[in-house]
Amino acid sequence: MPASENRPFCACSTPGGVSGIAVIRMSGKGSFEVAGKVFRILRAAGDVKDISSMEGYTAALARAFDPETGNTVDDCVITVFRAPHSYTGDDMVEISCHGGVAVKQELIRILTENGARAALPGEFTKTAFLNGKLDLTEAEAVMNVIASDSERALRASNTQLGGALKRELNEAEDKLYEALSKIEMMVEFPEHDDTPENTREVLDIITKVRETFISLRDSYKKGKVLSERMKVALCGLPNSGKSSLLNSLTGYDRAIVTEVAGTTRDTLEVEVNVNGIPVTLIDTAGIRETDDRIEAMGVERAREASFESDLVLYLAAPDMPSDEMTGQIRDLIAGGVDKGSMAVVFSKSDLGTNSSSEKIMSECRAMGIESFISVSSVDRIYLEELKNFITDRYENLGGTASSETILINKRHALLIEESVGYLDMGIDAIENDMGLDAASSVLRLALDKTGEITGKSVSSELVDNIFSRFCIGK
Repeated sequence: MPASENRPFCACSTPGGVSGIAVIRMSGKGSFEVAGKVFRILRAAGDVKDISSMEGYTAALARAFDPETGNTVDDCVITVFRAPHSYTGDDMVEISCHGGVAVKQELIRILTENGARAALPGEFTKTAFLNGKLDLTEAEAVMNVIASDSERALRASNTQLGGALKRELNEAEDKLYEALSKIEMMVEFPEHDDTPENTREVLDIITKVRETFISLRDSYKKGKVLSERMKVALCGLPNSGKSSLLNSLTGYDRAIVTEVAGTTRDTLEVEVNVNGIPVTLIDTAGIRETDDRIEAMGVERAREASFESDLVLYLAAPDMPSDEMTGQIRDLIAGGVDKGSMAVVFSKSDLGTNSSSEKIMSECRAMGIESFISVSSVDRIYLEELKNFITDRYENLGGTASSETILINKRHALLIEESVGYLDMGIDAIENDMGLDAASSVLRLALDKTGEITGKSVSSELVDNIFSRFCIGK
């Protein structure tokens, strides 16, 4: 590391733009000395006269000034955290200043001109990881907390930040090490320990760990929704009420609604929270044959949106022809839409019901569709039932996943999947007498994969790559 990199690093940890207050952080050896050059304490508990004399977890009112010109920059609140009892594990100063752009820029400037340097992306959290304050699952959860845009996403991120995933993986690793130690005894002392009972015990241990990993792996189906949002496409014939339903679910007139067929000519995406679940609603062009080139492009995009969505709501208005609607539904399923991820919504129920509703439901059930809902966007009837249906769809993701921990990171899910593969190989090696050494080898490979999740066996290159995606200031 270059000598210049040994300097304390600093960054603004609050968003850009203007705000009431902002927070600038500085961490590393020499942080108190740098702060002492540019801050003069105005008021503090006791007889503290300078920042270097402040105790950890104490604050002071201090005036920031440019040592070169003597000009005042701002009056700030300085909070001191002493190593190792800080977020990073090193000495640390947090500066609460006014949130003007010029104030923040000037404070960063005078700090860097008097001994600090600009922080790299994620350097505060990376330092916390390297100092053992967080494991890699907790460190990555920090960014998930910041990125959370729904109640459930925040809850899942905080669960991981609180160490739930780390604890589950540590328990699984302890069991795998127990299995390895038993295998080692069976190899070293076959005359005493290589017995059917011991073999069965090793298999039981590996099988239980596998069940834990399967549960975690399956939870990513929910976690992916929380990190990437559930895509819900609204499809149907022109004037079936798609745009009106989108407006009702979002709570404002986001889409243009007219009686003219073909008003919506492109997909329109709106992000909403449905019972704490992050959802992207996609309003699509009415599906029909048309000679209008632009409308035809919109119809094709409507089909593509259906194929790419997690849930497709096909709207059936009272005056719509049943054969045409069921034909479109059949075509969507043939094109790749999962019939289990499709529901028929009888829209505009305030105008009555489709006279062929029983026929529509019968034909749809024959295609494997079991979900049917009636709504009125005008009277807002049964909208809660529709929201509950979307919620139930989310809750059913993950199948038999029983763990309260939800994987929200694709990297973790892929590594768990690899671990499951190695555990399967270990079970196969034992059950088919392929050799205990072979079983031992693949169990160690499984442990390597869990170590990449927690950071126990992660490369420095991967660590750099992970934290490079963090925001500066965190």
